[in-house]
Amino acid sequence: MKIGYIGLGALGSQLARRFLPDHSLCVWDINPGAANAFAALGADVAPTAAELARRCDVIFLCLPRSSDVRNVVFGESGLAAGLSAGKLVVDQTSGIPEETWRIADELLQSGVEMMDAAVSASPHIVMSGGATLMASASDPVFERALPALRAITATIYRCGSRVGDGQAMKTVNNAMNAGCRLGTLEVVAAGRKAGLSLASMSDFLSRSEARNQTTEKMLPALLEGKQSTNFTLSLLLKDVTQAVSLGVSNRVPMPLTTIVRSLLQIGVNTLGDNAQLEDMVGLIESMAGTRMADNSDAPSPTEANAKSIEHVGQHDIADLITSAIASLCRLVTYECIAAGLRYGLRLEDMAEVISRGSGWSDASKSVFAELLGGTGGAGRDLMSVTDSVEAACALGDRRGAPMLIANTVRCLLEQAVNQLGAARLEDLAGLYDAMTGARLKRSA
Repeated sequence: MKIGYIGLGALGSQLARRFLPDHSLCVWDINPGAANAFAALGADVAPTAAELARRCDVIFLCLPRSSDVRNVVFGESGLAAGLSAGKLVVDQTSGIPEETWRIADELLQSGVEMMDAAVSASPHIVMSGGATLMASASDPVFERALPALRAITATIYRCGSRVGDGQAMKTVNNAMNAGCRLGTLEVVAAGRKAGLSLASMSDFLSRSEARNQTTEKMLPALLEGKQSTNFTLSLLLKDVTQAVSLGVSNRVPMPLTTIVRSLLQIGVNTLGDNAQLEDMVGLIESMAGTRMADNSDAPSPTEANAKSIEHVGQHDIADLITSAIASLCRLVTYECIAAGLRYGLRLEDMAEVISRGSGWSDASKSVFAELLGGTGGAGRDLMSVTDSVEAACALGDRRGAPMLIANTVRCLLEQAVNQLGAARLEDLAGLYDAMTGARLKRSA
């Protein structure tokens, strides 16, 4: 099988390398240097995208945006000029499903099939074969593509039969990751201003109901002065913007994701287009007026804890931090699940993919279990959770830490208490049914 690959950036180059051992590979990139580097590895280098299409049976694309895909396919000397009936195009771009549909429909008029296979992994994980693919296609197209997909990784999730469903799944996953990440950082910054060390918060959060990708990887990396990811900030902004658009197009209000998108936009505007996701730590620190990993400027833990406990009564600061993060992870999960359901993704598919992807949290795993008819282990009184989040936000207010995401969670919980009255935490699913028009919960 002759494989073509277009888009040899940080991620695409590692994806393309996965084909070198067992397949004949042909590459093209807008940057000739990126393509020529593959010649030394034994790959064929095409002079144009059109010529690559003539030489190859299956063509993979990994580009920054869906608009770039359209330009490469239908632009001057683009793929379409060299494609013929029976060829297959696999889009690995983190793109917009509706735009991918339209491109696929136009190609199908010439007998060319198209599918998507979005990637969840950083380049070094792709290199070792540890990527996760979220693919969608009709049965015959999926089976035809499977041998090529397996050259990239053995972890392949079929997310639907419509072109674009894999991209929608990645959008939902990345929005959940971003929401939990920035929400956690905001609350941790408040904890620092209240006198808790990053080391203590990293320790107790990793063993609590607030556990998520950020508490597992990012906080420990901050303690060690290391990076936990090399993801570009502008790309995450693009992904979260697409998530908000997914909500808008399906009439799903996404207040938490909208705030996350705004914070990321502030980050790009402030830090520049070349900033990394890790640089958002500095922005959150600046907003809160603290340093997360530097204990030298912290108030005396004894004095800070005494003052805080005096204000919050019987609540322990650590419990407030935990409750705020766990609650925001839960509500981000409801919001993103609703957008996915209204788009047309299956709850079962989201549960499987996201629980193994970067969007997971202990809260999301509980939510999925509850919605699929299990217990999930919540069972907590909604009013008591709301009280804890209110106290955590009040603590942030007193310490001068603007917790934008947590305060929006507080407002949503207060709305839930007013509407639902005496209820359990998992009864929030009913509120989101009413807010979004999605039927979240499956019968037991």
